[in-house]
Amino acid sequence: MDAFESIVATYFEEKGYWVRGSVKVIISKEDKRKIGTHSMPRPEIDLVAFNPENNELLLVEVKSFLDSYGVKYSGITGENKKDAKRYKLFTNEEFRKIVTRELKKNYISNGLIKKDTKIKYCLAAGNIYSNDESKIELVFKKKGWLLVKPDDIKNTIRGLSEKGWEDNAVTITAKLIMK
Repeated sequence: MDAFESIVATYFEEKGYWVRGSVKVIISKEDKRKIGTHSMPRPEIDLVAFNPENNELLLVEVKSFLDSYGVKYSGITGENKKDAKRYKLFTNEEFRKIVTRELKKNYISNGLIKKDTKIKYCLAAGNIYSNDESKIELVFKKKGWLLVKPDDIKNTIRGLSEKGWEDNAVTITAKLIMK
């Protein structure tokens, strides 16, 4: 798990989720052909977050883009084909369907979720391009997906500075910066 993924994992833990990072999904060669990437290694979901209270499993794509232009609307919608490849979970319906089916099947057989667990898709972004945030938010709302915006992450991490002692790099960093 990279540094920003660790921060986002902490964000979800603060919201009541159990989190796993860098989750590889086993799919068949036939399924790889269906999504047009027969030689692709196992697909990886950046974070998988489960909220037992809501019986909800999030498949989270994490993009920091802190020192770049940020997440662009044209990439999320697939209008920009090059950028769209970074967001397969959102732009490639066949990929999303196959990965979700196989992950769900695996998690059910291992007793990690129930058959009735709701699965949602989420993008956690450290930076969103210029004025694209409201447009991306609208797309996600229409599709029933979750967008975790930079301010959502910042505000939750700032709140960690008020917690008691916790031997967690993100919490300690928040305490150092905010105090």
